[in-house]
Amino acid sequence: MILPQFEYHKVQSVAGAIALYRKYKGKARYCAGGTDLIPLLKQRLSAPAAVIDLKGIDELKTITRRKGVLIIGANVTLFDLKNDPIVREHFPALFQSLDATSCETLQMRGTIGGNILQDTRCIQYNKSLEWRTSRGFCFKMGGKACNVVLNAQACFSNYCSDNAPALITLSAKVRLKGLKGERTVDLEKIFSGNGKAPFTVEPGEVLTAILIPLKKTEGVYEKLRVRDSMDYPLVDAAVSMAGGKARVCIGGIGPAPRLYVIKNMDENTIRDTADKAYADAKPVANTTISAAYRKKMVSTLVKRAIKRVLKEGGR
Repeated sequence: MILPQFEYHKVQSVAGAIALYRKYKGKARYCAGGTDLIPLLKQRLSAPAAVIDLKGIDELKTITRRKGVLIIGANVTLFDLKNDPIVREHFPALFQSLDATSCETLQMRGTIGGNILQDTRCIQYNKSLEWRTSRGFCFKMGGKACNVVLNAQACFSNYCSDNAPALITLSAKVRLKGLKGERTVDLEKIFSGNGKAPFTVEPGEVLTAILIPLKKTEGVYEKLRVRDSMDYPLVDAAVSMAGGKARVCIGGIGPAPRLYVIKNMDENTIRDTADKAYADAKPVANTTISAAYRKKMVSTLVKRAIKRVLKEGGR
């Protein structure tokens, strides 16, 4: 598919990117690795007047340690992050999620910031313009109702990042800089729970860094997909444990990840957490696998991931 026409700008600073966004009055999109944005442009799921390329901003490509925090620039590639010795040694859930993301060719292109801020997905949405026109636009595309859940005036698309659930289990924060200044928030708080507009990120804000407390953890990442080499998660589960407490995050099922905190790692608590995750999961028929099977796999992946952490230390 051919890209639509748009103006292209490559910037050297975050301030320059924000200034350009202001100039185009919100009709611009930021681009880092492009592995999520370019397919959306080709499918006419996004039609900006301008694309602002962030790859030239050197400060977004670094990994540094400061006052007990690992600071990861948003433009660090998934491949480079996967091969960072601190990530491999301290954050096994994150390492495994990076290793499970697509293939190494795309890992070398895709960025951690882009992976976090990827749009939600649906089998009725991620199609060509011609297909969508013949089918009829869904609620996420500006139609009157969902094409999966008939007559529903809501979007049930799925947030399919491999890396965000793992980062959430590590109590990660994100730093954002935009038209109103700079702020730092817990990663889980940037999700709106609305598949049509899945993020609470302000218009024009640039995700500049991810901050992780530099504590050694045990962890595991589990992923349900059809093809091991490429696919987005149809359900994924991340677990990170430190000091006898664990954080569990479920993704790939619904418009936002879900976090569960386990304070006592006993059999009853593990079972209750898996049961709660199962009850909270409300999948619909918008992927290549049935909703009933995906719901069942939520509790299965939670139990499997926790047992792996306890048995193997997540390594």
